[in-house]
Amino acid sequence: MPIFNIISLNCSKFFQLSKLYKYNPLFLLFKNPKTEKNFNLSSFKDDLYTLRFVIVLGITLSIIFIFVDVIRYKPDFISIAFRGGMALILIILGGLTFLFKKNNFQFTQYMGILIALFVSSIFFLHYHFNDDPAFDIFLSNILMVLIFITSTIMGMRFRYALLVNTLNFVGYIIYIQNINYSAIAERQISQLFVIYMVGILASYLLDRQKMTSFINKNELDLEVKKVDELNKVKNKLFSIISHDLRGPIVSLKGILSLYKKGGISETEFKELTNKLESDLNSSSNLLDNLLAWSKSQLQGLEIKKSSININEEFKNLKILFESQLKSKGIILDISIPEKQTIYADKESIHIVFRNIISNAIKFTPWGGQINISAQHHNNKLELNISDSGVGMPPEKIAQLFQINRDTLIGTSSASGAGIGLLLVKEFVELNNGEVSVESSIGNGTTFHVLLPTQ
Repeated sequence: MPIFNIISLNCSKFFQLSKLYKYNPLFLLFKNPKTEKNFNLSSFKDDLYTLRFVIVLGITLSIIFIFVDVIRYKPDFISIAFRGGMALILIILGGLTFLFKKNNFQFTQYMGILIALFVSSIFFLHYHFNDDPAFDIFLSNILMVLIFITSTIMGMRFRYALLVNTLNFVGYIIYIQNINYSAIAERQISQLFVIYMVGILASYLLDRQKMTSFINKNELDLEVKKVDELNKVKNKLFSIISHDLRGPIVSLKGILSLYKKGGISETEFKELTNKLESDLNSSSNLLDNLLAWSKSQLQGLEIKKSSININEEFKNLKILFESQLKSKGIILDISIPEKQTIYADKESIHIVFRNIISNAIKFTPWGGQINISAQHHNNKLELNISDSGVGMPPEKIAQLFQINRDTLIGTSSASGAGIGLLLVKEFVELNNGEVSVESSIGNGTTFHVLLPTQ
């Protein structure tokens, strides 16, 4: 990602991230489906391990209760059948969890729901077929433990824990008051309600904490990645710039040294300085771009929009590049109505078209032509800058607005860091415009710049 886009679009990226991580505060569900999926995938392993832990815990307790019943009490075949059956089914369900793959992350939640409802159903049935008065308290105690496990260590998402715990709590009330009434069991409703509310609150807070950790981790990873990209781009940028600035200065120093020592004649000196003038013009343009970049990044580019006569702007740029156009015999034709205007920031738009025209001159052969035309699109004006230059393949167009030394060499062996085109893209977008490029090898290049007229 270009350094300019990374820095200047921080605010818009912040809002995009905020939108990406918005969630329903009641049911704790990310509004963006992709984010919700990524969140579930990130917690898949932990959810799977906690689910297996709960299954093993359930199997262990079932087997222990069977032995306790046999040793301490007279054999109760109903209890043995229910608890033994529960242990067997939990073993089967536990085995099924080893078939889960990461893409089946939802199965861990659904399995958790199934197990919680299965266990509570077993104890409801056990209570229903057992006449022991002790079971009047035992059922509510079991449901309290189940609510605690479902809300905390099972790792179940809040909305699922809310569903399961509510079904168990409401089911207990309906069962005790309408199916198998017991005054002792009825008095347990208030205690069960307290545990139910505490469990729901705990589940909510734990799930929200998981979501917050997920958001923070992703934002931190993004920041780390952004810093890495900035460092890479910065190193690449300054490596290229130092080379481009150093070259003409070293050449100038060498030519002057030879001339002073009489190593070259007056005629040779003039020939060399003509080439050197072109290099210095490129360096001057590069320095102008660096100054524009520094201003936009360090101080923040202040966009002051006004009505700009675009015909006059291009005429001024034609005067600016007059010597370069003459040296290569290039014709610059401006086919824009005299009073045509756009609504944009004058300084940034000047930099945009200066860089596009400079690029066109660089890659247009001697005796070539550059045409500038305009087309209306509702409240916008499309400005087309076409050259008869060497053109470029599709893969180069895709990399055009990135910091990279273009391996395509201009018609006078000119090349550049690409920093000017980065400014083109950034400044056009800051003026609510769009820029695109059409090109093919041997058929020249056309820049399309769409800008508002009001």
